[in-house]
Amino acid sequence: MTLKHLICDCDGVLLDSESVALAAILDGLSDRADRAQLDAFLRPRLGMTLSHIADDLALEMGLVLSRAETLHLESVVEARCIAEAQSIRGVRDALVAVGLPLAVASNSSQSRVEAGLKNAGLWSLFADQVYTPGRGLRPKPAPDLYRAACAGLGADPASSLVLEDSVAGVTAARAAGLVVLGFVGARHGEPAAAQRLRDAGASDVFDDMTTLPARLAAWGK
Repeated sequence: MTLKHLICDCDGVLLDSESVALAAILDGLSDRADRAQLDAFLRPRLGMTLSHIADDLALEMGLVLSRAETLHLESVVEARCIAEAQSIRGVRDALVAVGLPLAVASNSSQSRVEAGLKNAGLWSLFADQVYTPGRGLRPKPAPDLYRAACAGLGADPASSLVLEDSVAGVTAARAAGLVVLGFVGARHGEPAAAQRLRDAGASDVFDDMTTLPARLAAWGK
């Protein structure tokens, strides 16, 4: 496999923001359900949109959120992630060292991704190659975001690689015909996460972004 393009999820891969999102959702819902039970329910679903999470909450926990409540929770999560999230350790230097054309494919809003990447000093690496549902694309686990990123880069999926931290994201990338490396080095990581990503289709899983250039060099050979 000759690598020519790299497509990254944002939250949990570029920004250490999923733990911030998780805390915001728990704070918003813990008066309606047991916090530990909610935590266990939410962790495997990080990376999904809040509307999908709300659907699962209603179906599996009987916790029904109105549309207004879901939108309010989305706004709270977005504000906290923009204010509190930092970049994943070593990610900027790693991406610069890799030296491949880059894109972002994220379920978060365009404004949240842009603000987060700018705050972390990463925006200039991606220019206009940022793909979110705000562009009229279906969110992950649908493959639309990754297909659009490949089209925007002029990339052949067979020579492109994805970095993902969520089952929804791995599922989306694999459905778009892309090879995926799973990343579990963010603060929200847990022991079971690596196996979940492998089960979803990740070809390998790693937890230290500083090792990315060497991993991709070895992968290309």
